[in-house]
Amino acid sequence: MDNSNKKILIVEDEESLVELYKEILEDAGFKVKYAYSGDEGAEMASKEKFDLILLDLMLPTGSMNGTYVLSLIKGDKDKYGDPIVVVLTNLTSEVVIKDVLEQKADGFLMKTELTPEQIVKEVQNYLSNK
Repeated sequence: MDNSNKKILIVEDEESLVELYKEILEDAGFKVKYAYSGDEGAEMASKEKFDLILLDLMLPTGSMNGTYVLSLIKGDKDKYGDPIVVVLTNLTSEVVIKDVLEQKADGFLMKTELTPEQIVKEVQNYLSNK
């Protein structure tokens, strides 16, 4: 799969995870941008179209958590386009998972259960199914 024309936005407040995801995805050929807050992520997604957004649910900085950002992006295709949105979290509550899927997330990944290589593989799988 040629990843060179695929743009990914990472919305994650943990700097070490942003750096890790950015590095492995860029090494796989993706164009990567990132935001450390929901506010910043929503603004970036409105100004530039992304093929896939990796969105953390727990975003303590700013006024928007991941669930709210998800509802904005999925609720306004004119403003945000139609990116694949994959939620990243460590929350395992069935209520949280159900809520995210009802908000039309395209996928759900547990951060603690995936190696960096598996993250790249999952991203490639989501993009190849679009």
